[in-house]
Amino acid sequence: MKVIFLEHVLHVAKAWEVKEVSSGYASNYLFPKKLAKAYTETEASKLRAQVQKKESERRMLLWWREDILQKLEWQVFEFFLQSHGNKTLWSIKSQDIVSYVHKKYHIPLHKKHIVFQETSSTLKTFWDHEIYIDLWNNFAVKALVRIVPSQS
Repeated sequence: MKVIFLEHVLHVAKAWEVKEVSSGYASNYLFPKKLAKAYTETEASKLRAQVQKKESERRMLLWWREDILQKLEWQVFEFFLQSHGNKTLWSIKSQDIVSYVHKKYHIPLHKKHIVFQETSSTLKTFWDHEIYIDLWNNFAVKALVRIVPSQS
C-alpha cells in the first residue's frame, strides 16, 4: 500500500515522503497514530503544494537572511499580558514570537529559530528578556521580548 508520511518515522521514512508499506502496518500503526495517510492523487497534489510552499519560504530565508537579521537585530517585541498583582496570567512561547514577527515584519520564521536564554521554553515574568533569532550557524542576532502588564 502506498502512503504519504506526515511525520518522520525512525528507520522507515521522513515526513512528506511517499513509500510503499504493508497494508497491515499502515492500517494498524501508521493511520491510527496519524503518522501517514493513504496515497491518492488529491493527497499527492496537496503534499506537492505544501512542500513547494515550505521550500519557497526556506529559499526566501536563505536569500534574505542578512537583511532579515539586520531588521530584527535588537528589536523589541512588546507583549501585553493580563496580570494579577505582579504575576502574569499567561506566558509567551516561541510560536507567539514567530506570529508577532510574521505579522509585523512579514518574515516567515519557524519556532525552531527562536532560542530563549532562560532555561524555560516560555517567558512568564514582566521585564525584558533577551532571545536569539538563529536562522543558521553564524547567522544569529539578539532581540528583546518585553512583557508588559495590560491596562484592563
